[in-house]
Amino acid sequence: MRGEPETGRWYTVPVDGTVSSDGSRWRGIIKKGASRNLLVFFVGGGLSVDPFSAARPHHRPDSEGNGFYSPYLSEGSIEEEKRLTREGITSDDPSNPFHDWTVIMPAYTTGDLDIGTAEREYTDLEGGKRTVFYHGYTNYIAFLEKAIGILGGSYSDLVVCGYSAGGFSASLLYDDTVSRLEITGNRCVVVDSSLFLLDWRRVLADEWETPDHIRRISKTDDLAYDGIKHLADRYGGAVKIVYCCSVRDYALSQVQVYYDGLGDDMPTEATPDAADRFQARLKEAVGRIEKTVPCASVYLWDNLAVERGHITRHTGTNNDVFLRKMDNEISLCECIQHALGGRTGVWGKEFLEKEY
Repeated sequence: MRGEPETGRWYTVPVDGTVSSDGSRWRGIIKKGASRNLLVFFVGGGLSVDPFSAARPHHRPDSEGNGFYSPYLSEGSIEEEKRLTREGITSDDPSNPFHDWTVIMPAYTTGDLDIGTAEREYTDLEGGKRTVFYHGYTNYIAFLEKAIGILGGSYSDLVVCGYSAGGFSASLLYDDTVSRLEITGNRCVVVDSSLFLLDWRRVLADEWETPDHIRRISKTDDLAYDGIKHLADRYGGAVKIVYCCSVRDYALSQVQVYYDGLGDDMPTEATPDAADRFQARLKEAVGRIEKTVPCASVYLWDNLAVERGHITRHTGTNNDVFLRKMDNEISLCECIQHALGGRTGVWGKEFLEKEY
């Protein structure tokens, strides 16, 4: 980008002093919209929670595409971000009601939910010593401030949305985001397909050195719930919340096997048993949200990814799931629109009761 950004055009924005987890150059993506509304969109890309997972990223020679996190801006990750500008909530399709919103979208290549500030040494699979840069928080804040300098910081409606790893970021970084903006309209946080159970307080403190104001949000082994509950407690009904997920999510079921200590590596595929465990945990998570977070909507769907074990697709805001009703009365897109307008609800809860 040179000079002022053109309305409707996507730009990459390099930021001085920012790095991906392998030390390579990092950047974010922006689009100036025609409306006075803002979408902050956190993308997914896995987690590194210990030296073992740090040594096993995506794109490693023996991984066959399987790994715990995205360590750098590969051609694949760049293409994924380009695809995001054509599908889901960032699509410029006129049928998407968010198509003309301004967008701030950080890349995700740090494995730390965009909330780390640490550097850690680990041993790679060849026995060499390497450093993983958990600089997600450092990157995001620097990028956000640069993006606001380019696009402006005053808007009407605000949606802070994230999918997969980015779903955690959406709730955990809402405070940092909104404190740098002037928002006069409605506000909504969307947490899409984010559910891992593990010792988060150890990870945030010992692995990522997450800033204290975010670490204090973590109180249970369900960080997605903690982030949602924090928003409800701090802002009440002033910030609407949407929590969405497929009922037997492929990626979340797959990775949780390692976190549960049931596998000595990230498995190459999700199993029926893993999907059963995930469905049970999702049912508990949804029940907890319904009971304690009245300003939250819940949107669930059943969309087959793997026939054996009936394992379902991962994420909904970044693909064609977004505008489809998914056997519900409304689409995920409409659910978010309802939330922005102050109407909450629960859709697809019956999927949690099905036996597969």
